[in-house]
Amino acid sequence: MLRTIIWFIYFFLYLAVVSPVWLYCNHKVKKGQRAQVQPTIEKMVTNWASRLLWLAGGKVEVVGKENIPDETAVFVSNHQSDFDIPVVLTQVGKPHALMAKQSLAKIPGIHGWMKLLQCVFLDRDDEKQAVRALMDSTKLVKAGNSMTIFPEGTRSKGGPVKEFKGGAFRIATSAKVPIVPVTIEGTYHLLEERGRIHPGSVRVTIHKPIPTADMSRQEVRELPERVRTQIISAMREQKA
Repeated sequence: MLRTIIWFIYFFLYLAVVSPVWLYCNHKVKKGQRAQVQPTIEKMVTNWASRLLWLAGGKVEVVGKENIPDETAVFVSNHQSDFDIPVVLTQVGKPHALMAKQSLAKIPGIHGWMKLLQCVFLDRDDEKQAVRALMDSTKLVKAGNSMTIFPEGTRSKGGPVKEFKGGAFRIATSAKVPIVPVTIEGTYHLLEERGRIHPGSVRVTIHKPIPTADMSRQEVRELPERVRTQIISAMREQKA
């Protein structure tokens, strides 16, 4: 329980302490000077996320970092726990935009930094808003910004990987950028399994990019299940 208390204190205290930095970065971004503060944004986000993992006692092993492309890409990952977010922010190249559920925007201190990171918030219960979120994400990726999406739409909490919704794949195919499948195994131990912060081991597998620029319509239709199957296969190999 003490670990959980310390973790939540740090979660909000760090955001409060660096709020002047956020104000400065936000001011620069509004003036069209994002390039000047982008390294600072990435550093602040990385520091916060990596320390959250450390305080939780999370030991992260990453396989396949050489598969992270230099070009813009859409990273598609399974979703076991809220800890998947600090994992992808620290282990899958530089921190980049996420497609996140609308409820995260309501957490004090989080919304501002996620906006600086150009995250897109999605409300699956509002069909019109969901369409706008997909359009905004596509524009973001076409502009040269990589993005991470959890196409299950909700956490599996260590259970079977749920159906992959097609939005992430439409974003990648519309922008003609590669999809990079990411398998995350073990984050549910850190939080979901016992209802509190608990040490555990996490393994992240970054798979080879899948080009989408020249895909046929049939290949595009099959893409969600193709990626889901690849992620499930990697999880089974890890458990074997």
